Amino acid sequence: MSGIAVTPEDDALVRRPLLLGIRRPLIVASLAVLLLLGISFLSLMLGAVNLSASDALTGLVSNSDAFARNVVWQIRYPRVLDGMIVGAGFALAGALLQGVTRNPLADPTIFGVTAAAGLASAIAIVADRTIPQWGIAMACCAGGLVGSGLLFVIAWRGAVSTVRLALAGVAISAFFGAAIVGLLASSRTFLQISLGFLAGGMYGTGWVDFRTMLPYFIPAAIAAVLVSGRLNILALGDDVAAGLGVLTDRTRLLILAIAGILTAAAVSTAGLVSFVGLVCPHLARFTVGADNRAVVPISALYGAILVTGADLIARLVIAPSEIPMGIITAGVGAPFLLYFVKFRA
Repeated sequence: MSGIAVTPEDDALVRRPLLLGIRRPLIVASLAVLLLLGISFLSLMLGAVNLSASDALTGLVSNSDAFARNVVWQIRYPRVLDGMIVGAGFALAGALLQGVTRNPLADPTIFGVTAAAGLASAIAIVADRTIPQWGIAMACCAGGLVGSGLLFVIAWRGAVSTVRLALAGVAISAFFGAAIVGLLASSRTFLQISLGFLAGGMYGTGWVDFRTMLPYFIPAAIAAVLVSGRLNILALGDDVAAGLGVLTDRTRLLILAIAGILTAAAVSTAGLVSFVGLVCPHLARFTVGADNRAVVPISALYGAILVTGADLIARLVIAPSEIPMGIITAGVGAPFLLYFVKFRA
């Protein structure tokens, strides 16, 4: 049997693109983790009271300095962890929505999932001002799932159209957003909670928020990574995906549900933060390519970086007071959206 001999040099040339394709996301992820750790440590140091690097490290790992320990361990460290989960949750939801709709402008806020979770949270808070954080998280999760389900039902007409998904999402976002403002404005709690909730922020978050987000975030984040490969198949078109054995509509419903839970976990702590889910997936595609198996986890890292960095800036701009973090994310995301519409769309 005749054939063409493959030399070691030829074999190396064949393997090199595959190795580069694997190494690039790993390199990007490593650099992103280093940047996230750097921002996180600055967040432990800086705030209403600035600590030196040694004091911040001492407060993190030792009880020798009671003041530093209290500032770092009880206030700043849980807030950093909360910011990571919030950013990763919004970014993962954005990556899933952009993948499942094949719409580069898809985002939990634009598609109404954020507003659905926010409305459920607002109803819970107005109904019972003493509601615990776990109750708010449950309400947000229910709202996120209802919003995702409503989005799917409206977009369904024998089959789910990505165009109808986008149009339904915009309408749901506008309707639920108006309902949130009307509900808060008609309640006695408007002045106290509306600014931080509507603009989005991490003020006052702590270990309680961290513990209440984890049961929702961890399973949903794992599920997001597991379904990321199906996004690549859906990108080939429904006919091709169906031919490969993918149940397209059920897959879309599953992905919308995962995005709803991720968004709800973030909204329960940070309120209506915008643009994180829009910007981070695009940055991920720019750095690691279009493969959603790499885009989804890298988006989570970028989301954690964006939110922790924005929260740090929000605390420093008018220290010792702070501005809502959502102002910073909007300041980053809105120019990006305008750039994308002008030069990339």
